[in-house]
Amino acid sequence: MQELTTSIMNFRLLDLADILLVALFFYGIFAILRETRSFVALMGFVTFTLASLLLFLIALTWDLQAMILIFQNFWIVVVLIFLIVFQNEFRKALTDLGQLRLLRGLFPSRERDVLDEIINAVTLLAGRNIGALIVLERRNPLRSYMGSGTVLDATVSAEMIRTVFTPYSPLHDGAMLIRGERILAAGCILPLSDNPELSSELGTRHRAALGLSEETDAVVIVVSEETGTISLAENGQIQRNLKPAELRSRLEEELEIAHQQAQGEEAR
Repeated sequence: MQELTTSIMNFRLLDLADILLVALFFYGIFAILRETRSFVALMGFVTFTLASLLLFLIALTWDLQAMILIFQNFWIVVVLIFLIVFQNEFRKALTDLGQLRLLRGLFPSRERDVLDEIINAVTLLAGRNIGALIVLERRNPLRSYMGSGTVLDATVSAEMIRTVFTPYSPLHDGAMLIRGERILAAGCILPLSDNPELSSELGTRHRAALGLSEETDAVVIVVSEETGTISLAENGQIQRNLKPAELRSRLEEELEIAHQQAQGEEAR
C-alpha cells in the first residue's frame, strides 16, 4: 500500500500525457483496422500478444531465466509480425493520408498530367463508340459508392481507362471513380436521376451521371455508346456534344473552382 501511495504521489502530468499518447496511438491502429476484413485477424493478434505477455509475467514471477531471455527480444518479432500481417491496411491508410489537400499542397500537382490521360482515353473511346462513365471526385468523398464496384487503387492512365471500358470486360458497364491521381474503383453503380424533365434520349449512363451530380459535387464524364458523343455532368446539369478541347477546358475550370473552394475552407 505504501508503494502504491508513493507511486501516486510521484505521478506527473508528463506521465498522464505519456499514457494518453499511447492510448491515442493504439486507438488510431484500431480505427484503421476496425472496418476491414482484417479486424478478426487483429483480434487474434491481440489475443496472442496478451497470452505472450502473461507468459512473460509468469516467467518474471518464477525467475525462469530462459523464458525471460526469449521474451526480452520477442517484442521486436511481434512488431514485425504485426506490420507484415496488416501491411495492406497500413498502405491504404497512408494513401488516404497522402490524399489530404493540406499535404497535397506541399508537393507538385500532377492534375494536368492526369487530365491528359483522361482526355486521351475519352477521345479514343468516343471515336470508337465505346461507352464510358468516369467520375472525378472533388470535395465530397465517394467512398460509399466504391462498395458497389471493384476496388482498383491504380494510377490514372489512358491505357487503364480504355482497358476497363473495353466491351465485354467485367467492369465496362459501371462507373469508374477517380480521386486525384488514383483510380479508386470501377464497375460502380450510381444513383439514377429521377428528374421528370430529362430528355428521353438520355440513356442509363447519362441518368446515372446526373443522379450522382445531383447528390454530390463530383464531375462526371459520359461517353455515349450509341453516338460516341462526350457529355459532362456537374451540379445536376449536363453539357452534351463536347469536343475534347471543350471537355479539357471545362474540367480545368471545375477542378480549379473546387481547389479554390477547398483552400478557402482550410483558411477559415
